[in-house]
Amino acid sequence: MATLGKLLVAIVWLVTGWAFLLPPSHPWTTVGRGVLVFMLAVHAIEALVFLPRLRAAGGSLASHLARTLLFGFLHVGGLPREEARQ
Repeated sequence: MATLGKLLVAIVWLVTGWAFLLPPSHPWTTVGRGVLVFMLAVHAIEALVFLPRLRAAGGSLASHLARTLLFGFLHVGGLPREEARQ
């Protein structure tokens, strides 16, 4: 289920990123760019909120941050919880 969710989020990133390649007069430009900026802001907030959990997960923090910016809670939800690691 998480894989399907990540695939859908990746498709949304690609489609909204496509709005930056369109001419400014195209109707999708404003909506696509707005959705992309909104998703980036929400996922950046998630990265800040879940930063302690990302640090505790082990592995590369940069990789965890990048995946959180891309997939948000779909990545964080797949990480082990602190109490489960002990």
